[in-house]
Amino acid sequence: MSKRIIGRKSDRKHAFCMVFAREFYDNNDMVDDLDYYLADFAEELNEGVNEMDFILGEVGGVFANLNIIDAHIAETSSAWDISRISKIDLAIMRLAVYEILFDDKIPEGTSINEAVELAKAFSSEDGSKFVNGVLGKIVRKLKEGENDNESASL
Repeated sequence: MSKRIIGRKSDRKHAFCMVFAREFYDNNDMVDDLDYYLADFAEELNEGVNEMDFILGEVGGVFANLNIIDAHIAETSSAWDISRISKIDLAIMRLAVYEILFDDKIPEGTSINEAVELAKAFSSEDGSKFVNGVLGKIVRKLKEGENDNESASL
């Protein structure tokens, strides 16, 4: 496994921690605390700027598109109201859904795999199955929508 892949996994973990932390702050307090968080792990970064750009891009993208991301999660996890989903699973899925919807550089399968790995590490025993199921369903719905649009344009 290359150093860059291992680094990206670590970067995604840091992005997850920041998205998760948001659940416990109002927006004003969070900015200051994120600065402290970033300073704490800055020494871990292998190549500095690239990792920081990735992490801040992911976190900023999630926050900027939170309503759209949550709408996809809520629509797909219809048996669960979004307020009942564990904060850990929700943060993991928000990060993955951001990547699936808005980051063309990351394959959907990679986003789902990484989300499942985060859930295995940080969530409950069934968390990884739940995360995998919801994300898989989101990707299937998106592909169905693409296929419908292609058929309509013919």
